[in-house]
Amino acid sequence: MDAVYDVLANRRRRYAIHYLKQVDDRVEFGELAEQIAAWERGKSRHEVTSDERKYAYSALQQRHLPKLHDLGLVEFDKRAGRVEPTTALESIDVYAEVVGRRSVPWGVYFLGLSVVHAVLLAMVGVDIPPLSAVDDLRWSLLFVASLGVSSLVFVYDTRRMKLGETGPPPEVTRE
Repeated sequence: MDAVYDVLANRRRRYAIHYLKQVDDRVEFGELAEQIAAWERGKSRHEVTSDERKYAYSALQQRHLPKLHDLGLVEFDKRAGRVEPTTALESIDVYAEVVGRRSVPWGVYFLGLSVVHAVLLAMVGVDIPPLSAVDDLRWSLLFVASLGVSSLVFVYDTRRMKLGETGPPPEVTRE
C-alpha cells in the first residue's frame, strides 16, 4: 500500500497512469512523454516544444517508468521504446481518488450529512418548533432524498474523477 501511495504522490506518474489507462494498450514512449508534457503545460500535443518533450521523456525514462515497472503496474521496454499497462494497473483505482483543491472528500461530506441528519432527527424527536410542524414521514422522506441525491452525485463525481477516463487527468481540469 505504501508503494502505491508513493507512486500516486507524483503528478507525472499519475499522468502516465491516466494516459495508459485511457489507451489500454502498448504505447510508444515518445507519445506518452509528449502527452504528459502537454498536460503539464496546459497545451495541446502539437504545441509542445522539443525541449518540453525531452524534459518529460528523460524524467519518465530515468525515474518514473522504472518505478511503475518495478511495482508491476506497467511493462516498460526501454530498448523498444514502448510502455504497456498491466492488469495490475486496474487495481490502483481504489487508492486514486482525486480531490480538487476546493473539494471536500466524500467521506467527510457523508459524515457531515449524517451529523446534520442526527441533529435534525433529535430536534424533531423532542418536538422543537418549527420542526415539529412537519410530520415524521416527511422528515424521513427528506432524509432519504438527501442521501439518495448525495449518493448519485458521489457516483457521478467518482467516475468523472477517475484516472484513465477520457480527456485530461482530473487534476488538470480541477485545479
